[in-house]
Amino acid sequence: MTTLGMIVLGHGSRRSEVGTAFEALVARVGASIADYPVLPAFFSLGTPTLADQVRQLVDKGCTRIVILQYFLYNGIHIEKDIPAMIAALRQEFPAVCFELQPTLQDDPALERLLVDRLVSACPS
Repeated sequence: MTTLGMIVLGHGSRRSEVGTAFEALVARVGASIADYPVLPAFFSLGTPTLADQVRQLVDKGCTRIVILQYFLYNGIHIEKDIPAMIAALRQEFPAVCFELQPTLQDDPALERLLVDRLVSACPS
């Protein structure tokens, strides 16, 4: 039986309030997906790290881990750094299936949000 766990991976920040806001966002998202654990993780500049959260999910018996990359664009972290981290985690946990979700780049839902925000600023 496959047990699913999810991680929302953000960049992280030196400002603690940014990390707190990100963790609150992930908690709200997780509350909407109540059947599965949804954990926050930071690529850099924060804890818990991706590896920390993967270990926590594996300890809970998760054998399938979905990682949502909460990044706006496909920069160097998305192209090289995060795949290298995932490769290392696959070596450490060969029985776990890791699924990497795309970033928000070119996501139509994000584009609709931008349009809605801009239209709301237009005079009626």
